[in-house]
Amino acid sequence: MKRTFKQFLIKYKYVISIIVFAVLIGLVGDHSLVKRFGQKQEIADLKSQINEQRNIYKNDKLELERIHNNPEAVKRVAHEKYYMKTEDEDIFVIDD
Repeated sequence: MKRTFKQFLIKYKYVISIIVFAVLIGLVGDHSLVKRFGQKQEIADLKSQINEQRNIYKNDKLELERIHNNPEAVKRVAHEKYYMKTEDEDIFVIDD
């Protein structure tokens, strides 16, 4: 007996429907697997950025503590970041 394509479709219609549905869910739509993998990668990137910002925050907080507790630290920050000077000195800024 020779089976035709139509008989094949009729016999395996549920299996074919499930396979088509699984492919559509996996590749199409807002909740597809492709988008989920992209979103997981984005979440990992954002978590690393959060950790970097936390480290910067800790360093800045320590610098602020030093500035509040030490008047010499205030002078150092004024010289390094804001190019301030005392009356008896000259500052030359050299760009690389």
